[in-house]
Amino acid sequence: MNRQSKPAAAFLKNLLCASVLGACGVLAAPAQAALLTFDAAQNVVTPVLNAGDTAYNTGDAFTEGLFTLQVLNNPTAAADEYGAVGAMIDSDNAMACTLTACPVGNGSVYFGGLNDGWLNITIAGAAGFRVAGLDYAFIAPLAGLQDFSYGRLMLTGTTADGSIITTGADFPGQNLDGRFVFDAFMVDSAFRSTTLTSLAIGACLFDGNGDCVFERELVQNQAQFAIDDLNLNVIPEPSSYALMLLGIAGLAAFSRRRA
Repeated sequence: MNRQSKPAAAFLKNLLCASVLGACGVLAAPAQAALLTFDAAQNVVTPVLNAGDTAYNTGDAFTEGLFTLQVLNNPTAAADEYGAVGAMIDSDNAMACTLTACPVGNGSVYFGGLNDGWLNITIAGAAGFRVAGLDYAFIAPLAGLQDFSYGRLMLTGTTADGSIITTGADFPGQNLDGRFVFDAFMVDSAFRSTTLTSLAIGACLFDGNGDCVFERELVQNQAQFAIDDLNLNVIPEPSSYALMLLGIAGLAAFSRRRA
Protein backbone atom coordinates (compact mmCIF):
# COMPACT_ATOMS: atom_id res chain seq x y z
CA MET A 1 0.00 0.00 0.00
CA ASN A 2 1.25 3.44 -0.90
CA ARG A 3 1.13 5.28 2.44
CA GLN A 4 2.08 8.85 3.18
CA SER A 5 5.50 9.23 4.77
CA LYS A 6 5.75 10.57 8.31
CA PRO A 7 7.57 13.75 7.27
CA ALA A 8 4.84 14.51 4.71
CA ALA A 9 2.11 13.79 7.24
CA ALA A 10 3.80 16.06 9.76
CA PHE A 11 4.05 18.78 7.14
CA LEU A 12 0.33 18.58 6.33
CA LYS A 13 -0.54 18.54 10.01
CA ASN A 14 1.51 21.66 10.62
CA LEU A 15 -0.02 23.31 7.57
CA LEU A 16 -3.51 22.50 8.80
CA CYS A 17 -2.77 23.89 12.25
CA ALA A 18 -1.31 27.03 10.73
CA SER A 19 -4.37 27.46 8.53
CA VAL A 20 -6.74 27.06 11.49
CA LEU A 21 -4.75 29.58 13.51
CA GLY A 22 -4.72 31.94 10.55
CA ALA A 23 -8.47 31.66 10.17
CA CYS A 24 -8.96 32.35 13.86
CA GLY A 25 -6.76 35.40 13.48
CA VAL A 26 -8.84 36.67 10.58
CA LEU A 27 -12.09 36.06 12.45
CA ALA A 28 -10.72 37.95 15.44
CA ALA A 29 -9.14 40.72 13.41
CA PRO A 30 -10.63 44.22 13.65
CA ALA A 31 -12.49 45.82 10.76
CA GLN A 32 -10.35 47.36 8.05
CA ALA A 33 -9.86 51.10 8.43
CA ALA A 34 -10.83 53.39 5.56
CA LEU A 35 -10.41 57.15 5.29
CA LEU A 36 -12.52 59.13 2.82
CA THR A 37 -10.57 62.28 1.97
CA PHE A 38 -12.39 63.26 -1.28
CA ASP A 39 -8.98 63.67 -2.92
CA ALA A 40 -9.36 60.40 -4.87
CA ALA A 41 -13.05 60.71 -5.71
CA GLN A 42 -14.14 59.48 -9.15
CA ASN A 43 -17.39 60.77 -10.65
CA VAL A 44 -20.02 58.30 -11.79
CA VAL A 45 -20.17 59.68 -15.33
CA THR A 46 -23.63 60.22 -16.83
CA PRO A 47 -25.02 62.36 -19.65
CA VAL A 48 -25.25 65.22 -17.12
CA LEU A 49 -22.11 64.59 -15.04
CA ASN A 50 -18.64 64.60 -16.57
CA ALA A 51 -15.55 62.97 -15.10
CA GLY A 52 -13.98 66.32 -14.18
CA ASP A 53 -17.05 68.07 -12.78
CA THR A 54 -16.82 69.31 -9.19
CA ALA A 55 -20.39 70.60 -8.79
CA TYR A 56 -23.21 68.11 -8.22
CA ASN A 57 -26.92 68.27 -8.91
CA THR A 58 -29.57 66.09 -7.31
CA GLY A 59 -28.82 62.41 -7.95
CA ASP A 60 -25.21 62.82 -9.08
CA ALA A 61 -22.74 60.41 -7.52
CA PHE A 62 -19.04 59.69 -7.12
CA THR A 63 -16.97 56.85 -5.71
CA GLU A 64 -13.94 56.53 -3.47
CA GLY A 65 -12.59 53.08 -2.73
CA LEU A 66 -15.45 50.69 -1.95
CA PHE A 67 -17.84 53.58 -1.27
CA THR A 68 -20.44 55.23 -3.48
CA LEU A 69 -21.51 58.71 -2.41
CA GLN A 70 -24.68 60.17 -3.92
CA VAL A 71 -25.69 63.81 -3.60
CA LEU A 72 -29.39 64.24 -2.86
CA ASN A 73 -32.00 66.87 -2.17
CA ASN A 74 -33.20 67.52 1.34
CA PRO A 75 -35.54 64.62 2.26
CA THR A 76 -38.43 67.07 2.67
CA ALA A 77 -37.92 68.79 -0.70
CA ALA A 78 -40.68 68.66 -3.30
CA ALA A 79 -40.40 65.87 -5.86
CA ASP A 80 -39.84 68.33 -8.72
CA GLU A 81 -37.01 70.22 -7.00
CA TYR A 82 -33.68 69.79 -8.76
CA GLY A 83 -30.54 71.81 -8.41
CA ALA A 84 -26.98 72.22 -7.19
CA VAL A 85 -26.78 70.51 -3.81
CA GLY A 86 -23.10 69.64 -3.47
CA ALA A 87 -19.57 70.43 -4.56
CA MET A 88 -15.94 69.44 -4.17
CA ILE A 89 -14.29 72.51 -2.70
CA ASP A 90 -10.54 73.06 -2.94
CA SER A 91 -9.27 75.06 0.02
CA ASP A 92 -6.44 76.43 -2.13
CA ASN A 93 -8.82 77.81 -4.77
CA ALA A 94 -9.77 81.36 -3.79
CA MET A 95 -12.54 81.38 -6.42
CA ALA A 96 -14.28 78.30 -5.03
CA CYS A 97 -16.21 80.26 -2.42
CA THR A 98 -17.29 83.43 -4.16
CA LEU A 99 -20.97 82.77 -3.48
CA THR A 100 -20.72 81.40 0.07
CA ALA A 101 -18.59 81.97 3.16
CA CYS A 102 -16.52 78.79 3.16
CA PRO A 103 -14.89 77.62 6.39
CA VAL A 104 -11.16 77.61 7.03
CA GLY A 105 -8.73 75.22 8.71
CA ASN A 106 -8.85 72.37 6.21
CA GLY A 107 -6.09 72.81 3.65
CA SER A 108 -7.28 70.19 1.16
CA VAL A 109 -10.27 69.19 -0.96
CA TYR A 110 -13.46 68.66 1.03
CA PHE A 111 -17.12 68.03 0.24
CA GLY A 112 -19.66 70.81 0.66
CA GLY A 113 -23.34 70.03 1.08
CA LEU A 114 -25.05 73.08 -0.44
CA ASN A 115 -28.59 74.43 -0.64
CA ASP A 116 -30.00 72.03 1.95
CA GLY A 117 -28.45 69.04 0.14
CA TRP A 118 -27.56 65.72 1.74
CA LEU A 119 -24.90 63.10 1.03
CA ASN A 120 -25.78 59.39 1.09
CA ILE A 121 -22.95 56.85 1.48
CA THR A 122 -23.15 53.14 0.67
CA ILE A 123 -20.55 50.38 0.31
CA ALA A 124 -20.00 47.49 -2.11
CA GLY A 125 -18.11 44.25 -1.50
CA ALA A 126 -18.50 44.34 2.28
CA ALA A 127 -21.09 43.57 4.93
CA GLY A 128 -21.17 47.20 5.98
CA PHE A 129 -19.14 49.86 7.71
CA ARG A 130 -18.86 51.76 10.96
CA VAL A 131 -18.25 55.46 11.51
CA ALA A 132 -15.58 56.61 13.96
CA GLY A 133 -15.52 60.34 13.19
CA LEU A 134 -14.96 63.08 10.66
CA ASP A 135 -13.99 66.72 10.26
CA TYR A 136 -16.86 69.16 9.75
CA ALA A 137 -17.81 72.82 9.55
CA PHE A 138 -20.67 75.16 8.75
CA ILE A 139 -20.80 76.74 5.31
CA ALA A 140 -22.42 80.08 5.94
CA PRO A 141 -24.73 81.45 3.23
CA LEU A 142 -22.94 84.80 3.53
CA ALA A 143 -20.07 86.42 5.40
CA GLY A 144 -20.36 88.71 8.40
CA LEU A 145 -22.57 86.55 10.62
CA GLN A 146 -22.30 86.68 14.39
CA ASP A 147 -20.08 84.10 16.05
CA PHE A 148 -22.16 81.23 17.35
CA SER A 149 -23.40 77.85 16.18
CA TYR A 150 -26.20 78.22 13.64
CA GLY A 151 -27.07 74.57 13.39
CA ARG A 152 -26.02 70.99 13.62
CA LEU A 153 -24.48 68.29 11.45
CA MET A 154 -26.83 65.29 11.26
CA LEU A 155 -25.77 61.66 10.72
CA THR A 156 -28.48 59.09 10.00
CA GLY A 157 -27.36 55.47 9.68
CA THR A 158 -29.30 52.49 8.36
CA THR A 159 -28.45 48.94 9.43
CA ALA A 160 -28.90 45.66 7.54
CA ASP A 161 -32.26 45.01 9.21
CA GLY A 162 -33.56 48.48 8.35
CA SER A 163 -33.08 50.00 11.80
CA ILE A 164 -32.23 53.70 11.97
CA ILE A 165 -29.66 55.25 14.30
CA THR A 166 -28.87 58.96 14.50
CA THR A 167 -26.28 61.26 16.00
CA GLY A 168 -25.00 64.76 15.40
CA ALA A 169 -22.90 67.66 16.60
CA ASP A 170 -23.42 71.42 16.75
CA PHE A 171 -21.38 73.29 14.17
CA PRO A 172 -18.21 74.96 15.48
CA GLY A 173 -18.07 78.73 15.49
CA GLN A 174 -15.60 81.26 14.08
CA ASN A 175 -11.96 82.17 14.46
CA LEU A 176 -10.64 85.62 15.34
CA ASP A 177 -10.99 86.67 11.70
CA GLY A 178 -14.71 85.97 11.71
CA ARG A 179 -14.42 82.79 9.58
CA PHE A 180 -16.19 79.57 10.44
CA VAL A 181 -13.71 76.77 11.13
CA PHE A 182 -13.37 73.01 10.77
CA ASP A 183 -13.40 70.85 13.86
CA ALA A 184 -13.20 67.11 14.60
CA PHE A 185 -16.39 65.21 15.40
CA MET A 186 -15.87 61.89 17.18
CA VAL A 187 -19.21 60.11 17.15
CA ASP A 188 -20.69 58.61 20.30
CA SER A 189 -19.96 55.01 21.25
CA ALA A 190 -23.41 53.65 20.33
CA PHE A 191 -23.19 55.03 16.79
CA ARG A 192 -19.52 54.10 16.41
CA SER A 193 -20.17 50.44 17.30
CA THR A 194 -23.15 50.00 14.93
CA THR A 195 -22.56 48.40 11.53
CA LEU A 196 -24.29 50.41 8.81
CA THR A 197 -25.26 49.64 5.23
CA SER A 198 -25.78 53.32 4.45
CA LEU A 199 -25.13 56.72 6.01
CA ALA A 200 -26.94 59.97 5.23
CA ILE A 201 -25.23 63.23 6.18
CA GLY A 202 -27.10 66.53 6.27
CA ALA A 203 -27.60 69.66 8.32
CA CYS A 204 -30.29 71.35 10.34
CA LEU A 205 -30.53 74.97 11.51
CA PHE A 206 -31.54 76.31 14.91
CA ASP A 207 -34.77 78.29 15.00
CA GLY A 208 -35.70 81.05 17.44
CA ASN A 209 -36.67 78.46 20.05
CA GLY A 210 -33.38 76.61 19.84
CA ASP A 211 -34.92 73.66 17.98
CA CYS A 212 -33.03 72.24 15.04
CA VAL A 213 -35.13 72.14 11.88
CA PHE A 214 -34.22 70.75 8.46
CA GLU A 215 -37.54 71.04 6.61
CA ARG A 216 -36.81 72.43 3.17
CA GLU A 217 -39.44 75.17 3.35
CA LEU A 218 -37.93 76.45 6.59
CA VAL A 219 -34.19 76.28 5.98
CA GLN A 220 -34.36 77.75 2.44
CA ASN A 221 -30.92 76.84 1.02
CA GLN A 222 -29.09 77.77 4.20
CA ALA A 223 -28.55 74.34 5.82
CA GLN A 224 -25.06 73.87 4.42
CA PHE A 225 -22.13 71.84 5.70
CA ALA A 226 -18.54 70.88 4.93
CA ILE A 227 -17.06 67.45 5.70
CA ASP A 228 -13.69 65.80 5.22
CA ASP A 229 -11.58 62.87 6.41
CA LEU A 230 -14.40 60.46 7.21
CA ASN A 231 -12.85 57.83 9.46
CA LEU A 232 -14.65 54.56 8.65
CA ASN A 233 -14.17 50.87 9.37
CA VAL A 234 -15.12 48.31 6.72
CA ILE A 235 -16.81 45.12 7.94
CA PRO A 236 -15.89 42.16 5.68
CA GLU A 237 -18.52 39.90 4.12
CA PRO A 238 -19.12 36.68 6.12
CA SER A 239 -18.72 34.73 2.86
CA SER A 240 -15.00 35.46 2.85
CA TYR A 241 -14.68 33.65 6.16
CA ALA A 242 -16.84 30.76 4.89
CA LEU A 243 -14.58 30.24 1.88
CA MET A 244 -11.51 30.14 4.09
CA LEU A 245 -13.08 27.61 6.45
CA LEU A 246 -14.22 25.50 3.49
CA GLY A 247 -10.63 25.38 2.25
CA ILE A 248 -9.41 24.33 5.69
CA ALA A 249 -12.04 21.57 5.82
CA GLY A 250 -10.84 20.31 2.44
CA LEU A 251 -7.26 20.31 3.62
CA ALA A 252 -8.23 18.33 6.71
CA ALA A 253 -10.09 15.74 4.62
CA PHE A 254 -7.10 15.40 2.29
CA SER A 255 -4.82 14.88 5.28
CA ARG A 256 -7.07 12.11 6.65
CA ARG A 257 -7.20 10.27 3.31
CA ARG A 258 -3.42 10.37 2.95
CA ALA A 259 -2.68 9.31 6.52
